[in-house]
Amino acid sequence: MVAVVLLAAGCGSRMEKNKQTLPWKEGKTIIQASLENILACTEIEGPVRVVVGAESIRVQENLKKYSDPRLEIVKNPDYSRGMLSSIKAGLASLPEKIECFFIALADQPMISPGTYTCLLELFRRGKGKIIVPVYKNQRGHPVLISVSFLEEIRKMPDSPEGLRPLLRRYGDIVFWQEVNDPGITIDLDYPEDYFYYRREEKE
Repeated sequence: MVAVVLLAAGCGSRMEKNKQTLPWKEGKTIIQASLENILACTEIEGPVRVVVGAESIRVQENLKKYSDPRLEIVKNPDYSRGMLSSIKAGLASLPEKIECFFIALADQPMISPGTYTCLLELFRRGKGKIIVPVYKNQRGHPVLISVSFLEEIRKMPDSPEGLRPLLRRYGDIVFWQEVNDPGITIDLDYPEDYFYYRREEKE
């Protein structure tokens, strides 16, 4: 069984507003589009945990329309301590049957559901215990990680770097998978990114 931690706790300082709730396309917000791409992957049978923090009430309002039983909302009161604190909150008390989990970002609404399927198939074929997608030599998200790293992640000191220290430590065993999905590298961090890609999506 596979789980997903979708990180949506940041305050969007570079966007200068809460980016997860900005309009995207087809009447959806950024977080709604990102979440729907995950829920569309039927191979994800375990919990899909959306970790909220900054403006949590506003973000949760965007999730009320979804009745998918996999969806869980997790509040991280310590979100200001960095991304790793939100990852830990999302990984707390996972069901025993979980074999691996995705770490995904709520500001990446252009990832294909097929990318989740591709990475999961590689994991189940034994290609690696940490699998990172790559597009044109640029790595991105979602990252798929075996549950065997769970305790080590829980013991890591909180840091804005998220899981980068883990990837550096185990760089020789990380499986880097080239995918035909530019969405894995596109984070909507800045206003110019948002307006550019939203315009491109509408065309």
